[in-house]
Amino acid sequence: MKIAFGMIVFEGDYVLKQCLEQVYPFAEQILISEGPVSYWQNQGRTTSLDNTNKILAEFPDPDNKIKIVHGEFNEKDDQCKAYMQYINDDIDYIWNLDSDEIYKTEDLKKIISFLKDETPTSVGVRSCSFYGGFDDYLTGFELNRDNFLRIFRYVKGSTWLTHRPPTIQYPVGSNVSKHHIDSETLYNKLGVQMYHYSYTFPDQVYKKVNYYKDSVSKDNCIDDYFNRVYLPWVNGDRARIEEQFLGVHEFKPHSRGECFTSPFILSHPESIINDMGELKNKFKTQLKKYKYVK
Repeated sequence: MKIAFGMIVFEGDYVLKQCLEQVYPFAEQILISEGPVSYWQNQGRTTSLDNTNKILAEFPDPDNKIKIVHGEFNEKDDQCKAYMQYINDDIDYIWNLDSDEIYKTEDLKKIISFLKDETPTSVGVRSCSFYGGFDDYLTGFELNRDNFLRIFRYVKGSTWLTHRPPTIQYPVGSNVSKHHIDSETLYNKLGVQMYHYSYTFPDQVYKKVNYYKDSVSKDNCIDDYFNRVYLPWVNGDRARIEEQFLGVHEFKPHSRGECFTSPFILSHPESIINDMGELKNKFKTQLKKYKYVK
C-alpha cells in the first residue's frame, strides 16, 4: 500500500512539524505546495514569513519522501494541482492533509489496514476540531458527515479538480468504480478521527477568518469575528458568546446551526503531547499581541 500525502500550506507553522512527524513513517511520498493565493499576494506576500519554510527545509527526510513546490497561486485549486506533477505513478492513495490536521499513530495503522481490506475510492474523515487552545473542541455543525473528504484512490494521470471540497479527477478511460466510505462509517467502524488544530492559535484564527471573509465565505461569515467571538471567548467570556452565536464557528448561526464547544477528554496525538509545553507557550505569546476590551 503506497500512500502519498498531499499538503498545501502558507504561513502554517502552528503544528506543521507535529503533523509531518506523525505521517512520515507511513508515507511513500509527502508532496507540499507552499505559497500564497491571490488574497495574500494582494498584500505583497510571495512566500511564508513565519517559520513554515524553516520547518519544511529542516525537517528530517532520510528516505527522500518529501517534495516541496514553492510558488504563487491563483487559488487553492491551483495550489493542490502544483504538487501533483511529482506524484509517483504507482501510488495507491492520495491523502489530502492540511498542516493543522494530525493523526494518532494507531489510527493511521487502522486506516491503512482498512484501505487494504476495503479498497474504497474515497474516504471522509471525522474531525475533532480544537477551539481556543487544546482543551475544547467544536460540536454540532463541525461534526457533520463528510465535512472533510480526505483519502482518494489514485490512478496514473489523476489530478485534483477542486480543493473545496477535495475532488479527484481521473483520466478519461480509467473506469474507476465509485466506492465511498463516509466519515461516520469510518468513525463507527474504526473509532478513528483526525485531530484538527484549526481554531487553536490566535494568529491562525485571525488570518484564517480574514481570508475567509474576503475570499471564501464572505457574507456567510460573522462580521468582525475575531474581536466579537474568538477573542472574548479565549479571554473567558464563553457562556455569553456561545449563547449569542449558538456556538463559536465563524459562519453565521442561521447558515450552520449550532456549533458549541465541548471539553476534550481524550488524549492528543503523540507529537502534540511531546511538544505540549512549547505549543501552549506559543498560544500565550500570540494572545498577548491582541488587545481585549470587555
